[in-house]
Order: sequence, then C-alpha cells, then structure tokens
Amino acid sequence: MNKLVFLLIFLFSISGVFAQESKWQFAPSLGIDMGGAIPVPLSAVPKGAKGTPKLKPNLGIAFQRNINEKWSLAFETSYHILSIDAYVNVVSQPFWSDDRSYATYFSGEAFTSTELQFIELPLVGYFHFNDRWSLTFGAYYSIILNGKLETEGRNGWISANKEDTDTAPLPGTQNTSFNFNDELDNYDIGALIGYQWKVADRVNLWGRFNVGFKSIFKPDFTNIDYDMYQFRFSTGVSFVLWRKGEV
Repeated sequence: MNKLVFLLIFLFSISGVFAQESKWQFAPSLGIDMGGAIPVPLSAVPKGAKGTPKLKPNLGIAFQRNINEKWSLAFETSYHILSIDAYVNVVSQPFWSDDRSYATYFSGEAFTSTELQFIELPLVGYFHFNDRWSLTFGAYYSIILNGKLETEGRNGWISANKEDTDTAPLPGTQNTSFNFNDELDNYDIGALIGYQWKVADRVNLWGRFNVGFKSIFKPDFTNIDYDMYQFRFSTGVSFVLWRKGEV
C-alpha cells in the first residue's frame, strides 16, 4: 500500500513540470452508486439469475491541476457503499472445505447479499473536448473498510453426495446458510472511464464506470468455484470551491 500511495503522489506532483502556471482547483462532489460484484468467469452465472443493485450515496473531494487547454490531472478521495442482492435457482452448487478435500452441495433457491464499504483513491485524467465536455479515465486503489457476503439456501436439499442433489425434486424442505464475510479482501484495484459535463462556471455533472481487476476474496480463498469482481456505475455533481492560477 505504501508503494502505491508514493506512486500516486509522485505522478500527481510531476504534473507541475508541464506548466508552472497551471490552474489548481478543489471540488467536493456528491453522487450515487449502483453496482455489485459479479462471478468470473461469467459462465459461472446460472441461467435465470437476477440481481438487484441498491442505490447508495457517495461523497468525495478532488484536487485537479489543468495542464493545458486539453488535459487535466486529478487526485481524488471518495467514500462508497457497493450493495447488491441476488437470487438464483441452483443445482448442486458446491461449497468446498478450506482444503478442498470435500464439498457440501445444495440445490434450491439461493439468496445472496453483498455489501462493501470502502475509501477509493483514484488518479484521474481529463481530456477536454471543448469548454463543456470532457472524457475521464484513470486507475484506482480502494481500501475496503467493511465487507459482507452472505448466502441463504431455501426450499432445497443439502448433501455431501452430488448425486443426491443432482436428482432431488424441487422445491425441497431444507434450508442452509453460508457466510463469507471473513474471506473478503481488504483492498481492490481497478480502472474507470466516464465523462464530465460543465453545466455552469463552477458546477459539473459527471458519470463513471468502475471495474475491479482483482477478486473481492482473499487470494487463498477457494471455497467456491469462481471469483467475484467489482463493477459500478456512479453519477453525481461536483462544485468547484477554490481555484488558483490560470492556464
């Protein structure tokens, strides 16, 4: 983590080489997030799966330096909550032991609730098409403060023998639950792309897609047969509170 923070600070500071009279600005922002965590590979998603992302507020601040008329660079800090509920009918869904020596199989209705609370630290580039529209892109590192991933199996069948759950008639009479909260990792890295629209002198509307590049689980977690990666769409408004210098 220390190396990444040093790299972000270094990249941000060298932007001064390009323009010693660059315009600095400070802007807080408020928005909403919608997204979740998806299984990878996508073939691991059973047919008929349904997900319900929850709208959650986000709050951030950005220090931006305009390098020239076309380019700007910003370092941001923001707080997010990523939350999604999912439902799917599964047949012989395996949940492996820690050493993968045996599995418990479940067939029936599976309800999963995922929520991640985190601080995101993006380094963002802006390409200005004109005075109003800009393309945004960059990379982020996030510190996960709290995570929850819980699954409830309802109206089904549970067995250590896969042949039993392969052919069991549904709905069944057994319920179960699996909790993976302690298996969630404490950081994420990824990329973002989006837009910014200047609607007034100090007011900007923005939207972004964020995609994680690593599983939300710890590296040694193998209790299920797929990884899960963050994805998120965010939109909101920012207000420039302070400026200094001119391009």
